[in-house]
Amino acid sequence: MVTASRVLLLVTVSLLGACTTVPVAPSVMALPGPGKSLEQFHADDTGCRQWAAQQDQATTATAAQTYGTGLRQRWYDIAYLQCMYAKGNQIPGVAPGAPPPPSGAPVTPGPPPPTQAP
Repeated sequence: MVTASRVLLLVTVSLLGACTTVPVAPSVMALPGPGKSLEQFHADDTGCRQWAAQQDQATTATAAQTYGTGLRQRWYDIAYLQCMYAKGNQIPGVAPGAPPPPSGAPVTPGPPPPTQAP
């Protein structure tokens, strides 16, 4: 006979498992960058999905249990968008600008701000 404590344990384990589901796809949209073919975009998408999944660490699971189930998906989406943007793809809602510098390229600082006389 099934006791109430076994049912409670089963329900608790099921709920905890639901809180730590690993995202399998982004819930955000990225678009091909200027001059990118569909094949190039698809390769970027596949690589960025894998990279975003690798960013999911044990601390993320603990934080998701503490702060809510949508946190892991949000972190996955942020990692995915950063990767897609770095590869030169477009992110809706982000003003298009110059493509990011290649990895390892030196960053040139802009001019200093103008000084004001007292």
